[in-house]
Amino acid sequence: MVTVLSDGDPALPRLVREATGAEVNHILDCWHISIRIRHVETTFQTLFSLLDDPEEVEALVQNLRWRIWHGQSERALDTVEALFRFGMHVRSQTVGRTNDAAFSAVARTMELQTYLQYNRAALVDYGHRRRNGKPVSTSRAEGLVNDIANARMGKKRRMRWSPQGAHRVATVRAAVLDGRLSKARLLAA
Repeated sequence: MVTVLSDGDPALPRLVREATGAEVNHILDCWHISIRIRHVETTFQTLFSLLDDPEEVEALVQNLRWRIWHGQSERALDTVEALFRFGMHVRSQTVGRTNDAAFSAVARTMELQTYLQYNRAALVDYGHRRRNGKPVSTSRAEGLVNDIANARMGKKRRMRWSPQGAHRVATVRAAVLDGRLSKARLLAA
């Protein structure tokens, strides 16, 4: 069994399954979920300023992240549905007036709902995984890759890498890490 954390694109788990022949446990990267939830939170914060009594909806927005973290995907989807209905209600009440905030809240909520439903099988109890020392996000690895790429490909660098050169270095590094480029294989060739 190989565990794959991804942003929800089915290509990576499929690629790992084909490359290893192993069963793949696909987990949705918590960082990517968090970014999408943050978009919903931000749009609803704007919407709250237009409301007389935002406490009930504010609690839903705050609980959404907690429910995802604790593996309560069905309750999280119910929360997203409630937020969607609320956004649609506010949108219908503000027809003819400035309702960009309501429109944005509805759109972001729909995006999150689609994302979570499409990746429902890859949602896990992230808190449990973290407590057991297992990874819940690829943000650390992605950040390191971005740092290296930016350091080597920055415009102000005198000896910077070209995109083609960076691809070649990444290909060689991946071959070293997965064993395709080992001493034994080089000696046999």
